[in-house]
Amino acid sequence: MDTARLEGLGLQVREDVAGIEAVLDLESSPLVNPVTKAFIAEVTFQVMGDRLIPISPAAVVGLAPILIGALSDVADIEALLSDAFNEHIFHVQRRSAELQVLGLAPRVDQDTLELTTEVVEGDLTVLLAADRLGNFRIARAQREKGGDVSGGAGHTLELSEFRERAALTGYLAALLGEPASRPQPAGAGLVRFSDIVEKFGAESLVPPRSSLELLAQLQVEGRPYRFAAARVAGRTFRGLLAGAQGKVWAGRFELDEFPGIARMVAALLKVRPEAVRLVGPDAPQE
Repeated sequence: MDTARLEGLGLQVREDVAGIEAVLDLESSPLVNPVTKAFIAEVTFQVMGDRLIPISPAAVVGLAPILIGALSDVADIEALLSDAFNEHIFHVQRRSAELQVLGLAPRVDQDTLELTTEVVEGDLTVLLAADRLGNFRIARAQREKGGDVSGGAGHTLELSEFRERAALTGYLAALLGEPASRPQPAGAGLVRFSDIVEKFGAESLVPPRSSLELLAQLQVEGRPYRFAAARVAGRTFRGLLAGAQGKVWAGRFELDEFPGIARMVAALLKVRPEAVRLVGPDAPQE
C-alpha cells in the first residue's frame, strides 16, 4: 500500500519490521467506552493489502476491516469506524438482555468490551463469548474434576433459538457429553415419551407456544452418540447430533419431513438404518 495514499487520507503512518500501521486521531470526534465512559481518542490500524484492520485499543479489536479503496477522506474512516463500533455496542446490549431473560449473568470486559457468560450444568461449566456481531461461541468448557473438555471450544450457537435456560443447558450438555446430565435411576425426574403417551393418550396436544425437548442416546456400530431436539416454533425443531468428539451435525428441521431419529442419523453418518440403535438412559457410555 502506498503510504502517501494513507497520509493523504489524514492518517499517521509508521512502518517497521512488523508491517505498516496507520493511526487515526479521533480527538475531534472520539468514541466512548460505554462501560468506563472513557474517550477513545486514537485508533491504530494494521494495513493489510487494501484493508485497515483495527488493532488498538482493545475495545476496537475485531471490528470489521475498512476498505481503503472506498475512502475519500478521513471523515469516511471516522464514519465507518463509528458505525462498526456502535453496531457492536448494540449487539452487546441486545445479547445481554437475551441472557438476562434466560437467567444468565452477562459480563462485559471494561477494556475489550467482550460479552461473556457462564453456563453451569452439573459439573460442567461452559464459557460463552460473543463476537463483535453478537454471535456466540463456546470459548471454554470445563468439568469440575476432569479439566478442559476436549474439542469443546469453538462451537457456535444462535442464542435466540433458546427460549428457556433449560433448553440451552440441555443443548450444551448433549453437545459436550456431560455425564451428570444423565438421569439417575432413583427418582431424578426421568420421563420417557412412552410414559406420556401411556398416561395422557396419543391424542393429547402440545400447545403451539410451549417448549418441547427430547434427548436420545444411540449406538452406531458400537460408538455412542446423542441426538437432541428442541422445538423452535410450531412444527419447526432445532436438532443436534453429537458423538464422543463433539458436534457432528446441528440444524433445523420440520416435523412433517422428519424421517425419525434412526433414519436421520443413518443418513448423516452414511450407514444403514439397522446400524443405528436407540438405547436407554442407563446404557453405559464409552
